[in-house]
Amino acid sequence: MLSIGAVALLQTAVSLSMVDDHIRAEQDIIHYEIALSIPDRGSSIRASTAIRYVLSAASSELVLDFDSGFEIDSIILADGRAARREEWTWAPREGPGNLLVVTQAGDVGDTLSVTVHYGGSPQDGLIIRDNVHGRRTAFADNWPDRAHHWFPSEDHPSDKASVSFRIGVPRDWSAVANGRLMRTEQVGDGRTAWLWREDRPIPVHTMVIGAGIMSVAVLGETGGVPQTAWTFSEDSAFAVEHPFRRATDMVEVLIEVLGPFPYEKLAHVQSSTRYGGMENSSAIFYNESAYASRRMGESVVAHEIAHQWFGDAVSQYDWHHLWLSEGFASYFGPLYFQLAGEEETFAGAMRSDWNEYMNSEVVDRPVIDPAERNLFNLLNVNNYQKGAWVLHMLRGELGDSVFFSSVRDFYNTFRDSTALTDDLAAIVSRRAGRPMDWFFEQWLLRPGFPKVEVTWGFDAGDNSVWITVRQVQPQGWGVFSILLPIAVVDADGAIEQVSVRMEDRELTHHMEVRADPAELLIDPDETLLLQVVELERRR
Repeated sequence: MLSIGAVALLQTAVSLSMVDDHIRAEQDIIHYEIALSIPDRGSSIRASTAIRYVLSAASSELVLDFDSGFEIDSIILADGRAARREEWTWAPREGPGNLLVVTQAGDVGDTLSVTVHYGGSPQDGLIIRDNVHGRRTAFADNWPDRAHHWFPSEDHPSDKASVSFRIGVPRDWSAVANGRLMRTEQVGDGRTAWLWREDRPIPVHTMVIGAGIMSVAVLGETGGVPQTAWTFSEDSAFAVEHPFRRATDMVEVLIEVLGPFPYEKLAHVQSSTRYGGMENSSAIFYNESAYASRRMGESVVAHEIAHQWFGDAVSQYDWHHLWLSEGFASYFGPLYFQLAGEEETFAGAMRSDWNEYMNSEVVDRPVIDPAERNLFNLLNVNNYQKGAWVLHMLRGELGDSVFFSSVRDFYNTFRDSTALTDDLAAIVSRRAGRPMDWFFEQWLLRPGFPKVEVTWGFDAGDNSVWITVRQVQPQGWGVFSILLPIAVVDADGAIEQVSVRMEDRELTHHMEVRADPAELLIDPDETLLLQVVELERRR
């Protein structure tokens, strides 16, 4: 996801596998079957959600996040009968909404079902309103845990499931959702039902529908993945000619780098999402106003396409590991341009991320930040820009061969599943042939970055340069282990460069040179999230 304008020190040790307390280990939802009818007027929907789940512990309760503002018509249990009122209840939920708790008999390992029939006006999550051009539309916008405002679910990324939709809309409307279009059906009264199905397990926050009068353009097919652009007619030409002109190439390049595209199709949809882009699995939603104002560019498309691999196919098991989604998309989106031969575009994106991070208000907080309980506050430069830089520095630490093989291994291992940071660290360590936990610990569990003061001088006696580097960042940020590039430039512009491992607060290094240098450079190629606060030559 790309936000519009997105941008406590740890008191105790934190693990790379740290998770919150939401996880409901006693249930495993495996499929949602959602049927809803978008009304011709107003915002009140009629809907049903059938939930198939496996009991993985000795519990007879299915606990669902849901909005108690809906009127429940009936709840049908696995044996086909309507649940009695004492067999379901509402319970408090941490955050907006409630918990719907349904009780039915079952043993560990049983696959059961519950179907909830309900109606009412969604307060969030499903946005029914006039679009930017004044025509009525309906779009889901779930992130982070807003799906439960329109269908009962386990609204947390830890429990992925497949999903199918039956979307009833006026006959002149189109409807798009995750997965493959199975068929459309004429249902009378001038209405059509669109049936979509996604067989791969995806996070609840990426389960979406979109509906309205839309133009559908075929963008092409790459690697067996057909791509389409769903737009309002006023914006269709702009979309095809500008932001999506290289969408098929982006998928092709990322398939080569990361592995097979995870889904049956990819739809790019103009929508009412509050974000610049939202990476819904196989159906990316983009902010409608960015089209209408012609501000939407290729960078957001590349970012959201990268999310299909990381964030969607491989999802963070816990919200506090969001960098596994946003950091990856913030790196592999710009990486497309580097791989397409546009090195300066890539370098400019990384430079912009560096500046945004250095000037942010979260440098004094870790990326994996258990103290932050407001999920919207996780949409910060730690998870986006710093996350991208963590991957860039990991690439520099490992080299391209080990880095990209590690990322592919991570994707292949956890595709259609969930992961934590220690899962990535374990794969990287195995591929590198050495422990790499320290790298993730210092960049993700601790706040900040290395700030260095550098003094240097030339020794004419043996034609050598001495360089002293001191890490002067706040004590609470700790000492960083970095592979520090140092370059000396002579009067003719010739450059000699070395990379020196720095693991302590202070390092002194000597290097032979041909002549008295004119200049000394620290990290000249901008490979580190590092700030030189002083660079002094002593004579």
